[in-house]
Amino acid sequence: MNRNDPSRGVSVHLLPSLIPEGSLSGGIAVVVDVLRATSLMVHALAAGANAIVPCLEIDEAKQKARELPPGSALLAGERQGVPIPGFDLGNSPRSCDRDRCAEKTIVMTTTNGTRAVLASLKAERVLIGAFVNFSATTNALIKADRDVHIICSGTDGFISLEDSLLAGAIAARLIGGDESRSSRFDHANDSALIVDRLFRSIAVENPSPEDIRRTIVLGRGGRRVTALGLAEDIDDVARFDRFDLVCELKRDPLRIVSVP
Repeated sequence: MNRNDPSRGVSVHLLPSLIPEGSLSGGIAVVVDVLRATSLMVHALAAGANAIVPCLEIDEAKQKARELPPGSALLAGERQGVPIPGFDLGNSPRSCDRDRCAEKTIVMTTTNGTRAVLASLKAERVLIGAFVNFSATTNALIKADRDVHIICSGTDGFISLEDSLLAGAIAARLIGGDESRSSRFDHANDSALIVDRLFRSIAVENPSPEDIRRTIVLGRGGRRVTALGLAEDIDDVARFDRFDLVCELKRDPLRIVSVP
């Protein structure tokens, strides 16, 4: 972005693999994995966790947990939606209560979400987005004075309905044509325009959790979670603005924390 130009753009990347080389530089990214990694991250930080450490692989997560002070770490994660044997938590947001998470560091590895977080590192800043912290996240994006990149995690390498829906909600807030539009964003890539219209097709204004849930269950991720007997997780992730919380990826060491 030309720093002498006050205009800003919004780009949606429907999979981490679709991020053009070099495009994140200087921008602010928001990573979304509605089902369920980024939703769990927000729930865990809201429950008092100190930080979340994202990892690619199971063995890496175990090693990072061993390096932390005894009793201070919880291992969380899944593969193909199923909790990892020996881990303290799976990927269900409702498992993140204050009794379990307060003052803990969550070391986390998931099939899609943590990989998307780590794929975003070339951005100047990286936020963690979910429906449950939607307004706090979008307000932070508006205030950031940078090009915005919305990075969808997808499901098993495929574009996902639920991530596209949240990306559309964010895009609609930033570049949409109603009174919520921020005039500081004046251009968007085609993927942003597509998901903006997807979101508006199911909820013109003030969408309810049921509007969101009814759409999520149609997708690959929603069907998988339902088949695993975890349909309550869809109810949890479909709630707008449960938390007034901005979650950001910090570096040296790499960890996700809540920020003012």
